[in-house]
Amino acid sequence: MSDTGNLHPFTQDRDRFAELGQGMLAELETFLTDIKTGTMNRRVPNDVRRQLMDLEMPANGQAPEDMLAFLRDTIFPWPITISQPRSYAWICAGFAPLGALADLAASTMNTGLDGYDHASVFLNVSVGRWLMELTGFSAADGFCVLFSGGSAANLNALTAARHKAAKDDGWDVRTEGLQGGRPQFRIYTSAEAHSSIQKCAEQLGLGSQSMRLVEADENFRLIPGALKAAIVRDLEAGDRPMCVVAGAGTTNVGAIDPLNDMADICAEFGLWYHIDGAYGGFGYMDPGYRDQYLGVERADTMTVDPHKWLQAPVDCGALLMRHPERHAEAFGLKPDYLMGSDEDSAPWPYEHMFQLTYGNRALKTWAVIARMGREGVRDLVVNCNRLTALLGRIVEEAPDLELLSPVSLSVVNFRYVPEGETDNAVLDRLNDAISDAIGEGGEAHMPTTKVRGRVALRVCILHYENTEDDIHHLVDLVRRCAAELTAD
Repeated sequence: MSDTGNLHPFTQDRDRFAELGQGMLAELETFLTDIKTGTMNRRVPNDVRRQLMDLEMPANGQAPEDMLAFLRDTIFPWPITISQPRSYAWICAGFAPLGALADLAASTMNTGLDGYDHASVFLNVSVGRWLMELTGFSAADGFCVLFSGGSAANLNALTAARHKAAKDDGWDVRTEGLQGGRPQFRIYTSAEAHSSIQKCAEQLGLGSQSMRLVEADENFRLIPGALKAAIVRDLEAGDRPMCVVAGAGTTNVGAIDPLNDMADICAEFGLWYHIDGAYGGFGYMDPGYRDQYLGVERADTMTVDPHKWLQAPVDCGALLMRHPERHAEAFGLKPDYLMGSDEDSAPWPYEHMFQLTYGNRALKTWAVIARMGREGVRDLVVNCNRLTALLGRIVEEAPDLELLSPVSLSVVNFRYVPEGETDNAVLDRLNDAISDAIGEGGEAHMPTTKVRGRVALRVCILHYENTEDDIHHLVDLVRRCAAELTAD
């Protein structure tokens, strides 16, 4: 028997990789069963919190078996249960087994997606083309970079927009910076835009005051006439309109802005047109919504998150680029110690973004799309939208429920309204309490949001296992919790 005592721990583990992997997979299978059948209330106990924050670093390496036991006993029992079908919170997807295994393969191969000559760099080209097909973003010479999420993708898009606006005006923002006393750049979007757009303005040195929050209509869709008027006012004031950001399925209410009308305005004024479809971009696959996505094919950039509707493991947000050379101009930098892509290579992501080394997200994105196929993605999107439409009809017909925003895509905002109660402050407190009670009870997870200042029970359905039974269960659960809270 050979002596392994002098081998590095990682060498030992590599020699036992299959055995250790089988042990981990067995524990994860138990975890998945528990998540599906157990309570959704997995709040970390105070003693476990303290234990995890006060861990002492081991002087000597721990045995793999002890490490696996630690994960099993102390980490796995306390997740956020966003992969469960009755988690209606935020915008969270289910568990895609092949996506997780592909992510493991990417970690095992340990080759980033930044560039160079390896298979995933070439696969990324097809993944990007697939994402464009699934969203209507047709661009023969386009490119896709996979980021950590929609926020990072939006930042890349707006950075490229800033660089192009400066270049069009005859100066170089990369060389000169923003300290030259030039006209104020302006970003136009709706008040329903994701908070990351404001963060982008701040990170780009433009400040939140550079944003123009354009008026929306009763359906929370940006009003094109108001957009054009805002641009004209800024031009007359000597400011520099930089870009327009449209929403294709906003986070809070699922609204889809008038994308084609906004494309017309961007074309008229020569502005960069970015669409944030991080959540709702794949709504294009639902024939019932297809007409609302006219104009996507005219955008300069579009954000879509595979880790939302496509069920890819977190994290993965894609930026679709119509003119990748503009991103290369905004980010490209090749020091002596780095190579660059050549004509025979696929485009290298690092030449189009801020990061250099970053993880290979192409494999898991490929895996979830390849496993479902185009028709599978369509069926998933259609089913989610069908279920929220059902919930919307139930709410509208119920005397004790009130719809707070129009049903759009797979988002519904509503509240419970007891008979005779008209005080909004009382209703806000009651619906906050209902949400808390649902979370504490462990049958579902449904945090609140605010719609026009009122507390709403917000439901977002993305899970591939959701059925009409979940909708009826949810309505019954809201009423049960409300009855307990209002009982004399």
